[in-house]
Amino acid sequence: MVLTRRDLSAVAICAAFGTTAALSGELRKIGLQLYTVRDLLKSDFEATLRDVARLGYREVEFAGIFGGDIRRTRDLLRRLDLAAPSMHVDYGSLQSNPERSFETAHMLEARFVVCPWLDPSERQTTDDWKRICENLNAIGERAVRAGVTLAYHNHDFEFVDLANGIMPYDLLLSRTDERFVKFELDVYWATKGKVDSAPLVRAHPSRFRLVHLKDMAKDGSFTEIGNGTIDFADVIDASLRSGVQHFFVEQDVSPDPLRSIKTSIAYLRRLG
Repeated sequence: MVLTRRDLSAVAICAAFGTTAALSGELRKIGLQLYTVRDLLKSDFEATLRDVARLGYREVEFAGIFGGDIRRTRDLLRRLDLAAPSMHVDYGSLQSNPERSFETAHMLEARFVVCPWLDPSERQTTDDWKRICENLNAIGERAVRAGVTLAYHNHDFEFVDLANGIMPYDLLLSRTDERFVKFELDVYWATKGKVDSAPLVRAHPSRFRLVHLKDMAKDGSFTEIGNGTIDFADVIDASLRSGVQHFFVEQDVSPDPLRSIKTSIAYLRRLG
C-alpha cells in the first residue's frame, strides 16, 4: 500500500504521542461549531442537534442560536450525550452586559465565553487595538469572578501589519493578561493571514485552549477537513502538547452542511 502525504501526517501524529489510542482518546470528543449548521438550526433546532450527535460529535460550540429556552436546550444536550463547553458572544454584548452571557454559559454548563468578531469601525488603529485589549482584560476579569473563561477568536484581520511589523495579534497576546484572556485559534483564518498555526501555538502554550479545525480549498474557499490544502498533523500535535482542551470542526459555507461535517469528522477519525 502506498501512503499519501495525509496518511503519513496521521502516522506522524500518532508517533508523537506514542500510541494510536492516545490520540484517538483526544479526538474522540471532537466538537462542532454550530455556525456551520446555522440555517438548519433555525429550521429545526432539535432535529439538527440530533443529526450532529448521530454523526459522532460529542461537543458543540454555540454561536447565537440557543433554541427557544436555554434550560430545554441544556436538557436536550444531556439526552443526546452532547456537551457545550463553549459559546460565542458578540463583543458589544460582552461590553454592555457580560454577566448575562456568563449566566447563559452556566445554564449550558459552558466553561468558555468567546469573543468571535470585531467590527471594522472598532479596529482601525494601534490605539484601537490597545483599547480592545484593555476591554478584554476587564471583561475577562469579570468572567473569572463569574466562574467562566473569556477567549478571543481570530479571523485574518488580526494578522495585518499595523506599523513597524506589529500585528494586532501581537498586541492581543502581549497586552492581554493570560489570567483573564485565553485564545481560540481558527486555523483557516490564520492561514488566510499567512500565519502558520502550529508554531504560533507552540510559542504561546499557556494561551490557547480552543481550536477551530477548518480547511482551505486551493482557491481559498472553505472546504471539508481533509479535502483542502491545510496539513492538520502539526496543528493537532502542537495543540495537544500546548494544553488545547477543545477542538471544533467548522465550515463557514457549505451547500450541504450535514454532508460536510460528516466528511470532516470521518477524516479526523482516520487520524486516530
